Amino acid sequence: MQPTPPAPRVVVRGQAVTEVPPDAADLTVTLEVRDRRRDTALTRLTERQQALTDLLEAARGDLAGVTTDAVAVYPEAGDGSRVSGHVAVTTTRVRMADVAAAGELAVAVATLPDTSLHGPHWRVSRGHPVHQQVRSDAVADAVARARAYAAALGCRLTGLVEVRDVDTHGGGSGQAFALAPGRARLDLQPAPQEVHGQVEATFTMSVPDQEVFTR
Repeated sequence: MQPTPPAPRVVVRGQAVTEVPPDAADLTVTLEVRDRRRDTALTRLTERQQALTDLLEAARGDLAGVTTDAVAVYPEAGDGSRVSGHVAVTTTRVRMADVAAAGELAVAVATLPDTSLHGPHWRVSRGHPVHQQVRSDAVADAVARARAYAAALGCRLTGLVEVRDVDTHGGGSGQAFALAPGRARLDLQPAPQEVHGQVEATFTMSVPDQEVFTR
């Protein structure tokens, strides 16, 4: 008795993409202080960092988190190889929980002395329901593609072997600000973010119609 041949398979990739307004934003704040003396540069940087901390503390209801990404202190060379001063730098990442408050906070941060601001960088949070939506849409697209291939061969889908998630990403955009002190106001219009879903799926199908191969 001959063994039953394995069922034919079809492997497809399902894709989906949609645009949604961002529900989160990030600000990157860099404080950079220069002074001839190393200890003075560090002292001034500490004062600048404390001013930033106080400002963020006042806005904590709009924030999802604050982290220090980097700290650096290094000598700065002047003419030749002689050290002319020292530079002290910190970089802080601010995650916004309230997108609508990003513009106001960006202006407030940018008015601090010795400050560079990059952002807001708009994004869609991991917990946003759109991620589940595009995954489901990607699976539906994979099934539709597999059915179309099976139909072209004169057969039908009979089962699922595997569904594999494929790494995806969401779009983002950023802007850098360099504002002079004052009561400036930014009316920001967050760009819609693309959210992608992608799967690879393997299905079994019935034996193809042999007439397909003789056409």
